[in-house]
Amino acid sequence: GHGGWDFTLMSKLRSLFRERKPDIVHTFLFGFDLFANLAARRARVPVVISSRRQLGTWRKRRHVIMQRLANRHVDCAVANSQSVAAFAAKQEKKDAAFYRVIRNGVQPGAFISHADNRTLRLRYKLPFHVKIVGIVANFSPVKDHELFVDAAYELHRRRADVHFVMIGNGPLVPAIERKIERGGAPDCFTRISAVNEIADLYSLMDVSVMCSKVEGFPNALIESMGSGTPIVAASVGGITELVRHEETGLLVQSRQPRAFADAIDRVLNQPEESATMAARAQAFVDAELNVDTMVNAYRALYVELLDQKRKP
Repeated sequence: GHGGWDFTLMSKLRSLFRERKPDIVHTFLFGFDLFANLAARRARVPVVISSRRQLGTWRKRRHVIMQRLANRHVDCAVANSQSVAAFAAKQEKKDAAFYRVIRNGVQPGAFISHADNRTLRLRYKLPFHVKIVGIVANFSPVKDHELFVDAAYELHRRRADVHFVMIGNGPLVPAIERKIERGGAPDCFTRISAVNEIADLYSLMDVSVMCSKVEGFPNALIESMGSGTPIVAASVGGITELVRHEETGLLVQSRQPRAFADAIDRVLNQPEESATMAARAQAFVDAELNVDTMVNAYRALYVELLDQKRKP
């Protein structure tokens, strides 16, 4: 559409729900959920559920008030991590039991590439005989590409056999590119805006880095782990529910570039240890964060809530 509010939305949804008579309405979008929840209740839908998919650090007071209003009309909210659930409970002043945690799932093997490394380096114009350190993230302030670039230059001063790949797009691309230029070695960096062949790019990486300031339950990290790529990540939010330090990856407590450079250096210098951690991470994703587990958890929640409503 044309953006903005559609003030006829609630009546349209109410008509739709009355016509279709769903047993459950489950919303996923902030703002939309208030109208959908109200419409569902007025159409006498038995179970109404909303979602929390990220840490709502961006929300202003009006957003929080709107969410609290929406919460009055739902049976529960599904968060994708314990961190997201705890943050939402505190921000929305709601009992923790209102939030259920169902973690995101991926298809096992979906991020494993069988493409030839040399062919891929030629395709993406990446140099040979160097280690690839990558970051997959939108260029927004919360992802902290500035920290990544500073850590990259710190590592570059220590060793010449590294190349840095940034995969993503966003409003901060020009600012980050200027920062790279000022660092004096722009040829050590490659940016790839958006690709469908993300598994191929993970396969090129010797290290996948995430240096976000806050995270709920980052899909890019799940993908990296599922691809079998060694992980270096900031110890924030839901990342700590995904990565066990020195077991499935390296967590960095500090926001200092040197701390990230040290962790990346360790991964590159200790390939056997890194491969073991990466294999454990991949096994964890395949076993615990697969699509079937996620779907079964949703199915169980739906049945539970419907059964509660049907009790006399």
